[in-house]
Amino acid sequence: MRITTTGHVLVLLIVGCTAAVHARSAGDDALERAKGLYASAAYDEALAVLDRMQTSPSGDDPTSVAEYRIFCLLALGRRDEARKNIDQILHANPQYRPSADQASPRIQSVFRDVRRDSLPKIVIERYAAAKAAFERKDPAASQQFDEVLALLDDPDLQASAALKDLREVAAAFRDLTKAIGASAAAAAAARQDGSPAAPQRPPAPPPVADIIYTSADSDVVPPVAQSQKMPPWRPARNEAVQEFRGALRLLIDQSGAVVSATIPASTRPAYDQLLLRAARDWKFQPARKDGAAVRYLKVIEIRLTSTPQ
Repeated sequence: MRITTTGHVLVLLIVGCTAAVHARSAGDDALERAKGLYASAAYDEALAVLDRMQTSPSGDDPTSVAEYRIFCLLALGRRDEARKNIDQILHANPQYRPSADQASPRIQSVFRDVRRDSLPKIVIERYAAAKAAFERKDPAASQQFDEVLALLDDPDLQASAALKDLREVAAAFRDLTKAIGASAAAAAAARQDGSPAAPQRPPAPPPVADIIYTSADSDVVPPVAQSQKMPPWRPARNEAVQEFRGALRLLIDQSGAVVSATIPASTRPAYDQLLLRAARDWKFQPARKDGAAVRYLKVIEIRLTSTPQ
């Protein structure tokens, strides 16, 4: 009886594998048929084949099917529907671009136009998802912020004024996520071996118990400086005619106090240390959301120059 049962399992496995191969083969044939119809300018017929492929499971790459649907829609003058489909592809894969071997310059131009329109929204959506993961203390937030930063390097986003500050904000959250993760790992290792943490390690960042807002949150009133004395800059002779730019990142709590200060972009090493010490004593009116004080991550651009403004 055991041998017979095993035999049935083998037969079922063979039949299952054969069916899967057959499905892939049928799907490949259908896609090649659709491509042939498109090449012969039979756009309606090609679109009908591709529509059937979208509604029935197959082993085809869904992006290839969606791509040729868009080609057909554009050839038929159904531009709005084509743009909607391009937007759907970009939401799944923001880096997608059609191959120059398959898409004519006119089609590539349409894709570029949609990318320029869609990418800002996609970046903001992915930033919101990464920030939500950060607030859940999900370690995956670091990678999600990295993906947001990679998207912000896309040439089609360089002209977007709405995303001007998002890079600093995303980088700030990415770095904070990594710092929290490293601190937690060090604490876990210390508990495991029973030894205290090494004294040279930097202090852990404050616990993230509340949501942290940024300039990307349009419904939040940013903090306002009450006491923000900048340390004097005394440049060396060879620095006196130069300009140095950097950035200061502040985490401001609900009382308006600076609980964390870091420098993601250095000005001058000596001045950076003066600036960090001064920033920890700064005082702000706290940021507010719906009238309630909230935590806020603020990025300040620093410019050192001795020339007249």
